[in-house]
Amino acid sequence: MFVVAALLMLLSAGCTDYNLEDTGLADGNHNTTMLEYFKGDPYNFDSLQVMIRHAGLEDIFEGKSQYGNNITCFGITNHSIRRYMLENEITSIQDMPVDECRRMVLDCVTAQRIMLDDVPEGAPSTDLETPIGTGGETITMLSGKRLWIYTYRDTYNDVPKAGPKRIYIVSEETTKSSKVASHNITTNTGVVHSLVYDFTLGDF
Repeated sequence: MFVVAALLMLLSAGCTDYNLEDTGLADGNHNTTMLEYFKGDPYNFDSLQVMIRHAGLEDIFEGKSQYGNNITCFGITNHSIRRYMLENEITSIQDMPVDECRRMVLDCVTAQRIMLDDVPEGAPSTDLETPIGTGGETITMLSGKRLWIYTYRDTYNDVPKAGPKRIYIVSEETTKSSKVASHNITTNTGVVHSLVYDFTLGDF
């Protein structure tokens, strides 16, 4: 009976939304450049490092560009990049056109530090023809692309807005909506918000 009770306790502990984070990346401060932070997490960001180097964008992530130490990156994980490569029959990041690689990286970087609590609350659009909902704010990425971002608390245990606070991102161009898995990863050269594994490179 004790074994059965223990198993039931373990199963019940593993069935909350809080245990189903998409990447498992922890929040925290890192006394490194953003590029060094990516190098320290090869499971999630190994491919992003290769894209940054292929596009010649190292200075931005090392704080040596005109943007200094004040950037925010919505970090693209290996899963997102591999999915894009499989869908487009690309065998190596080096096979991507440099301009295309550069644009897709810069689609995810803005020239300001944005923390979770800096993002205004909002609500998703209920109109299929209009991707932008209410509240939130529109930011311009280094590629020139405009993204609408907002924070929202999901329903948890049937209670509206009882879930964790998240950043949601909607591209004005593609109309696709994405969400952030981990927030407020701070480095010496900027802030990283890791995108969920379901995000596919190019969704912005």
